[in-house]
This record gives sequence, structure tokens and C-alpha cells, in this order.
Amino acid sequence: MTTRVPVYDGPIIDVDVHQRWRSTDELVERLPRRWRAYVRDRTGGPRAALMPAGLTYPFQRGVNKRLEALPEDGLGTSYELMRAQHLDPHPIEVANLSFDIGHEVARHNPQFAAAIARAMNDWVVETWLPRDSRLRTTVVIPAELPDAAAAEIRRMADHPGVTGVLFSWNAFGKPLGHPVYDPIYRVAEEVGLPIVIHGAAGETEGGPAHTAAGGVPNSRLEWHTLLQQPTLTHLASFVTQGTFEKFPGLKVLVLETGLAWVPNFLWRLDAHYRVLRAESDWVRQRPSDYFRQHVKLSTQPLELTPRKSQLIELFEALGGMDDVLCFSSDYPHWDADDPFYVARRLPREWLPKVFHENARSILRLAPVAGSAGAAGSAAAPSGAGASAR
Repeated sequence: MTTRVPVYDGPIIDVDVHQRWRSTDELVERLPRRWRAYVRDRTGGPRAALMPAGLTYPFQRGVNKRLEALPEDGLGTSYELMRAQHLDPHPIEVANLSFDIGHEVARHNPQFAAAIARAMNDWVVETWLPRDSRLRTTVVIPAELPDAAAAEIRRMADHPGVTGVLFSWNAFGKPLGHPVYDPIYRVAEEVGLPIVIHGAAGETEGGPAHTAAGGVPNSRLEWHTLLQQPTLTHLASFVTQGTFEKFPGLKVLVLETGLAWVPNFLWRLDAHYRVLRAESDWVRQRPSDYFRQHVKLSTQPLELTPRKSQLIELFEALGGMDDVLCFSSDYPHWDADDPFYVARRLPREWLPKVFHENARSILRLAPVAGSAGAAGSAAAPSGAGASAR
């Protein structure tokens, strides 16, 4: 029996790994007293009260996770399984946590959303980051209150395990380049944290933003296939609303919306911007230049072309994507990608950038205590946990 030599054996930064509490009590105990009473008195109890607004599918065993990656009782996610199945078998230097889908902050009550965001951030830095120095995290924000979101970014920014700001809920139903969100971007740029857009920031229906442009999807197959649509809207608005001119240091990492759409999207923007920028006078560069300077994308889901060379040919027609792609496994979701599978789908010369260098250039990766694979002792941010006491 021969041992297959991996195509890539260098360090890996995985920009999208998911974690979820096993019991809602873990979140409820970190809420302020008034909100603890609120969720416990609601019909259906804390589980119903903390379900994201508009969620069209339940969190239950096997819905969005690999069965072997779930604890036997099907509740939450397990660090022990994550370590055994993903962190240790691969040369993982950093696993960047992004919650389950991050949509617990999707609320019709903005003050409740702010309390939940704070509790979620306290929970991850208190219960997950100390377990393993390879673990880092994005932090969620109450996007419907941009000033409160900015304050939450500032509160969490000093924690060495925080890598970015997770934008997982489009609270106003506007493209994310709209000036209403500028307070968020101003602070993110100031503290050096990228904006991380997960699942197009509009995974659930029932809010002001739809996943699909033509209407509400009627099946999970439609929903999952069409997630790229709002991503195009958001990226176009960052350019046309002058977000990158106002905040030249701002970086954006887009997770889980595919890749094959990128060349056509940028070609169309570049072709039209000189003629159609009368309303967007602040567009001073080609849209594709803004994209390359400010935006990176996760590899998962990597499109399955009939021949792997076809996807690369498409990327090369754009001038290559080796400086844009960041490896993501999406572990433990059902369509998670093995890093060695991704390595075999991309040109060998791209791999150091895709697996390590690009992520290091966009995520804020401060040193944390402890050694890789061992429990660290990263300090909690100022005020972390205080809201529940």
C-alpha cells in the first residue's frame, strides 16, 4: 500500500469554521437580567425566543451538519470532534470561528439584538478560545443599530483572539455599501478588523432583505443555490457608494457564496462604470481594482466544473484569483471541504497564497497565549461577561 503525498503540506488558515452552543442556557446566562426574564417567559421558552427572525429551517440533527461531526445527542458542536476530525489531521495554524450561521442577531427588536450579540461574543471568547490557541473568532454585531454595533466592535477589538467583524444580518434591507452602515465600517477600519460577510448577510427570510432577487425561495435547494445573488448586490454597492474611498483601509472577506460568478461580475462593472457613474462620482478606479485591493473570498463552496481546468481557465481570464482566494472548510457543515481536495483543484503555485498568505493578509491575527493544539489563556475583552452578572 502506498501513501499518497499531499499536494500541499504547508500551514493552513481556515477562514470559516462553525461552532454552536449545546444549550441555550449558555447564551441566556450571559444576557442582562431583563432579557433573561424575557426569553424564559416567552411561549416556547429560550429556544423559541432565540431562534433567528424569519428562519425557515430548524436547527436539528443533520439539517446543516455532517452527522459524524455532531455529538451523539445532536446538540450543538463539539470541540473534541472538531479537533479529532479537522484541527489535528490537517496542518491547521488557525481555525477562524464564525458561529453556526450567526443569525441569532437577526431580530425585530434592535435592543434585544444588541444584547444577544454581546452574549454571543462573550460566550465564544470565554468557552471556545481558551481551549486551543489555534482557535480565533469573528464577532457578531447588531447591524440594525450601527452605533451600538460600532461600540461592540470597540469592546471586542482588544481581545487577541478576535480576527474580524461578522456581518450576518442585513437589518435594513439595503445593499451593505449604503451609508447607513458607515459607522460600522469606520470603527472596523480604525481597529484594523475586516468585515466578514457570511452567506451574503441574508440567509434567512422574513426580514427586510431577500436571499433571491426575484422573490422568496420556496425550497432549501433554491435558497442554497441563489446565495450568491445578494453578494453581487453588496459588492457592487461598496464600489458605487464609495465605501472603499471613504474607508481606504477597510477589508472585506466574503464567505460561502461560490466563485465562478466573480469574472462576469467584474467584467460588467468595469465595462459600465465610466458611462454610468454619474450618480457615483467617487468611483475613481476600475471596480475590479477596488475588488482586488479590498476583497477576498473563501474557497468553499468551490464549483465542480466537469474538468478542474475549466474553473482555473475562467479565473485566469480575469488575470488569476491566486491573490483573492482564502481556504475555508466550512466544517462541520454538510458540504464542508477537505483541504487536500481543494489543493488538488487549484494550481500548485497558488496554494501557499490560498491556504495561508491571503488569509494572513486580511484577518487580524494577533499572537495568543499557548501553543498550537494546547489550551491557551487568551484574556477576555474589557467588559466581557459583565452583561450577565
